[in-house]
Amino acid sequence: MTSLNSFSHLTLEDRRIILTGITNGSTKTAIAETIGKDKSTVCKEIKSHRKLTYRCSMPLECSNYKKCPFGRECKTDCIIYSPFHCKRRDRSPGACNGCTNWRHCRFNKYKYSPEDAWNDYRYTLVDSGQGVNLTVKQAKDIADVIAPLLKQGLSPYQILASHPELGISEKTL
Repeated sequence: MTSLNSFSHLTLEDRRIILTGITNGSTKTAIAETIGKDKSTVCKEIKSHRKLTYRCSMPLECSNYKKCPFGRECKTDCIIYSPFHCKRRDRSPGACNGCTNWRHCRFNKYKYSPEDAWNDYRYTLVDSGQGVNLTVKQAKDIADVIAPLLKQGLSPYQILASHPELGISEKTL
């Protein structure tokens, strides 16, 4: 693992390497070692940027659906109900890219796209630097509610608990 890259953001090239690892069926640990990041970074990247490309048409994702003796009337309280788990999709690598069973699998399918992940990252990066989206009137209205309560000695948590209509977080307050 290279220490030069370990505290920087993922680049588009890093994301393409992640896609290659997913397609080849590599573990998240192996992908992380390749790009010089922690495996939790790779896990979060895949989980947050994979897209649902096919939704299962069955009522529930039951692994016993094909062999159901109850006429495929799936419910969670069924005695043979067992949620479907895909080792590739649910564990390592976390997406269905490169899966050999792609055409025949009838369960939810997720794809990871490095370009989409990069665009999401760039949008979030630019959007977070633009500040709060309030007009002067909205800011004054919020201040009119908050100022007297602060003078009474209430904490930000107490103010927000009694005024959820403000729509701001405790940290913002």
